[in-house]
Amino acid sequence: MLIIAEKPSVARKISSFLSNNHFKIIKFTRTISFYYFKKDNKNIYVLPAIGHLYTISDINRKFDYPAFKYQWVPSYYEDRILAKKYYIAMFNKFKNEKEVVVATDYDIEGELIGYNILRFALNNLNAKRMIFSAITYTDILRAYNNLGPINYGYYLAGETRHIVDWLYGINLSRALTKAVRHYNKNIILSMGRVQGPTLKLAFIREKEIENFKPEEYYTINLIVEKDNNQLKFKYIKERLNSREEAKKIKEGLGEYLNVIDIIRKDLNVDPPHPYNLTDIQLDSYRYYKINPKNTLSVLQKLYEKGYISYPRTSSQKIPDTINYKDILNRLYFFDQYKKYIDPLLDKKILRPNNGKKDDVHPAIYPTGLIPKNLDKLERLLYDLIVRRFIATFSDKSEEILYYIKTKEDFYYNYKEIKYKGWMDIYWIFLKEQYRNYNFYKGEKLKILKIDIRKSKTKPPTRYNQASLLKKMEELNLGTKSTRAEILNILFKRGYLYGRSIYITDLGREIIYIFDKYYPEILNIELTRKIEEKLNKLQDRPDESMKEGIINNIIEILSNLLSDFKSKEELIGKEIYEVIKKNYK
Repeated sequence: MLIIAEKPSVARKISSFLSNNHFKIIKFTRTISFYYFKKDNKNIYVLPAIGHLYTISDINRKFDYPAFKYQWVPSYYEDRILAKKYYIAMFNKFKNEKEVVVATDYDIEGELIGYNILRFALNNLNAKRMIFSAITYTDILRAYNNLGPINYGYYLAGETRHIVDWLYGINLSRALTKAVRHYNKNIILSMGRVQGPTLKLAFIREKEIENFKPEEYYTINLIVEKDNNQLKFKYIKERLNSREEAKKIKEGLGEYLNVIDIIRKDLNVDPPHPYNLTDIQLDSYRYYKINPKNTLSVLQKLYEKGYISYPRTSSQKIPDTINYKDILNRLYFFDQYKKYIDPLLDKKILRPNNGKKDDVHPAIYPTGLIPKNLDKLERLLYDLIVRRFIATFSDKSEEILYYIKTKEDFYYNYKEIKYKGWMDIYWIFLKEQYRNYNFYKGEKLKILKIDIRKSKTKPPTRYNQASLLKKMEELNLGTKSTRAEILNILFKRGYLYGRSIYITDLGREIIYIFDKYYPEILNIELTRKIEEKLNKLQDRPDESMKEGIINNIIEILSNLLSDFKSKEELIGKEIYEVIKKNYK
């Protein structure tokens, strides 16, 4: 039997788990190895890939457009990673293996990696599938003992997505680059199917900010003394039309504010849902300013080391098949989590607060394997995942909302925590949101300061990488696996910059060009429809549907590129003028 793994580290773990650590390492080259062991009277070989060993290439091999004739070729032809040549040669040695098992990541990318190795390197499509969501002894053994068929829908959707993105990317990028090279031979520009609409989102926000017309207004706030604290009371009408109005209110005040009403509202706050990829990317940025691409990269490392489950998931559910108590008992090893886990282990029924979103892989959870030698980012993200996992099983928190109203029409509101529940796990992040005061009706509060301020209404806030990624998810632009990389490309190409995202003059010009000549490229609705078709293909694989999607894209691009050719120098000049002005 031959087992195909996605990466060397995973191949080693599969070999270790299935052989009870009785495996041999066989050198193929000085730096490339595969694994051998015996199981159930079978000679089993586990061979790793290093991601995609095959890619799409232009048959004509010329830097020109339109380019609609493509073929699959070994990846090292394009990415120049010579090691891939030897990995392919290693798989070629096993062409006669009768029983083949694909054990790559169970998603459209992993299925495509495996399927391409089957058809191009092994010439054998008669393979089985190992499906697992965590790289642990239990999960790998269960997957091996329950082999299923190849997911043809995943493969077909993965291949179609690669082809469609290649057609967009190669043609639009070449068109832009050739246009500007009429004036400078060293410039490279790019544009893609999802890049364009994503850049347009940043552009729209930029224009909203630029076109925003601030309105002036006045506020009056009072600083009062309470229990040796200085609290800010706001006037009930938050925006006053003039300074005179504010002064009139000030003149009507005495030395004290008089409390006339205390409105209290008790709330139970549900624990959070288990993490999916987007949710942890948002929290990672919120708490530690780790951008989405780096977050995914760190999560992938934690997954390959066996410490967390598969991260590229949309699910907010942890199924009953996962042994919650066993994982919690293992996490009890960490002193910092013991006090949160203690009350959970006494519960007769232990259920996570699952969300609505589901996927083929469960939500992200810690496997219970105790991590060793984590770097700083790995520690931070592992800690977030553990805390979220524990929190989902914890009690609701109880908080009280207070609204303090005074005779003078000023108010103060605050939250008090009554029972921390799940919030105790996050208290380091949440404690600043809560206060504890004892107000009473008839209380007089000494006014220390009266603050009259002229203010202006504020424009919409700029996106950051996390909020733009969230917007992409809402609009169904790209996939959970590709969104972070698309954002990264927009930054690398010099279209966007900054932690609070700004669009560069070059990014604006790219949008202007396509808005003026080819608005369909930036059409979010068109991109969403393509995504919906690809998702449908994944669920109901159909070769004719695949061909229909590809032919439709070629038709759209063919008309566009034919027109672009006639305007190439004109468009190039428009872009180059911006580059010359801003990027000397």
